[in-house]
Amino acid sequence: MKRGNDERNALYESKMFDVTFRATSNDLSTVKIYTSKTSFQIEKQISFDSEYPSITSLEYFAGSVLSSMLLSFLEQSKKRGSIMEELEGVLSLSLANPLTLIGVKGYEEEPFISKMAVTIYLYVELEGKEFEDFCAEALANSPIYNTLRRSMEFEVLFKKLV
Repeated sequence: MKRGNDERNALYESKMFDVTFRATSNDLSTVKIYTSKTSFQIEKQISFDSEYPSITSLEYFAGSVLSSMLLSFLEQSKKRGSIMEELEGVLSLSLANPLTLIGVKGYEEEPFISKMAVTIYLYVELEGKEFEDFCAEALANSPIYNTLRRSMEFEVLFKKLV
């Protein structure tokens, strides 16, 4: 009986990890997100006011993207015996049709993130193909990056710190 490669015998949990989140808006002005361990509140999707003090949905989203990618690099480094000494990332995104969000007359196109660019700066004692392979393996283990790169223009650059 062959079980190793038989898809019919594979446990669902070995193929999928399902996560559920809950959100409420009891005051009808903010949204509270509940995770399995904590909760947080969001007041705005995005703010064009540089003085706005709270974290917006867009900022949580961008932070999740960037942290997922950097955490993948940290995990990859640990797998190789903690070969990385320093790590930093910068994420830029382009929001198409922003005027729709502020209600400018004549602008009704759906707003969406059209592209993202991430630059990852790392200090690691690898060169050439070894460096490229390390970066590729790290990105391959970032589920958020792997999802988004299939749906938008997503550029990733790697810069070695010296």
